[in-house]
Amino acid sequence: MLIQLRSRGQGFAAAGIKGLAFALFQLAVMFGLIHLNTWWADLIYLFLLLATGNMVLEAMALRHPGSALGAWWLRQKALAGRKAR
Repeated sequence: MLIQLRSRGQGFAAAGIKGLAFALFQLAVMFGLIHLNTWWADLIYLFLLLATGNMVLEAMALRHPGSALGAWWLRQKALAGRKAR
């Protein structure tokens, strides 16, 4: 999240505080869902894991577009954009 906020022009300190707050909130929600131990809590937990993975891929593409993972993610986004039209 820090990389996404920085790419939008926010300062390092403000982006860092927002990123840290989001990460702590997400961890608190995930721990709460684990302790609920219900089927719908497991689904929400899985969604949060997928969203976290998506944020990591977006950050790799923004920060290191020439890397194998960043380039792969950019190709996937371009392909999805063509299919949507």
